[in-house]
Amino acid sequence: MTLVISTLTSSGIVLTADSRQTYKNSVGAIRIGSDSAIKLFKLTNFAGVAISGRAFINEDGQPLKNVGYFINKFKKTEKLERITVKEIAEKLNKYLSDIFVKREIDTLKKQIGELINKAGGKDLKFSTSDNNLVPYSYIDKNGKSVSDVGSIETINMIVAGVDNDEIGRAYAVALPKGITNNADTQQCGALWVGQTDVLTRIIKGYAPEAGNLNFVKKALTEDEQATINELNKMEYVINWGTITLQDAIDFCVLMTRTTENIQRFSDGSFLSPGGIAGVGGEVDIAIITPEKGFAWLKKKKLNYEEAELPTEQES
Repeated sequence: MTLVISTLTSSGIVLTADSRQTYKNSVGAIRIGSDSAIKLFKLTNFAGVAISGRAFINEDGQPLKNVGYFINKFKKTEKLERITVKEIAEKLNKYLSDIFVKREIDTLKKQIGELINKAGGKDLKFSTSDNNLVPYSYIDKNGKSVSDVGSIETINMIVAGVDNDEIGRAYAVALPKGITNNADTQQCGALWVGQTDVLTRIIKGYAPEAGNLNFVKKALTEDEQATINELNKMEYVINWGTITLQDAIDFCVLMTRTTENIQRFSDGSFLSPGGIAGVGGEVDIAIITPEKGFAWLKKKKLNYEEAELPTEQES
């Protein structure tokens, strides 16, 4: 799990990611595996990416490797310097999706089929999906029609950078669907992916699971758009266009640390119990501006006592 944030100001872009890595052990319990995972990467002199979601994938027939291995391989093998930030986001989505998505969806479909056959079901049909979800329907052993949705664990990321027109742009990407949201340094604003529930509560004014409240469900049924418009009035007014790069840094770090500390004391909500303390460790910070391109403000190093070594070549 992770919290990745990109804040876009009129002066440039701040891109941040925490360092916590969790995993599910052999009995299904979620454990903290590391607080030193690398989730923020430089792609070009003017673009970078921060990732959330699954930490390890593998090419067919190969051992598991962390996602960072494939991102570094991507930036070495693809010609990225002359294309736009949006094109980089699209190419990276395809590159990573091609490695694991189809194979894992095929495996999931096989597992679903085996479970349904074992339970006496029949007439299994899968619907098409443009993301990591696998909708399906079947007839159970009692002749009842059943619909359900399976899913594979996927990767979400923010690709951010400055294009040749000196406009900074950031794209939220969900594998394999592609770009789901975007922002730029003309309109300014912020994007976030990962464990965003705390941040969304603070900025938007209500939790993502509010849609499960009975009175909200009823209001949505009666007039969905009007209900959404009313809920949006809860959002804090933030004048993104007037904040400085330092303000943007402070915002990203504040939201990350607040999420980490709320997770420390809470175990989800009554509507969505069983929270995972998935945000923690150091916060890596990159700044991307038209004048200086991609620059590290804060980046983890390998260390022991007073000795330090960069995790990768720094520039």
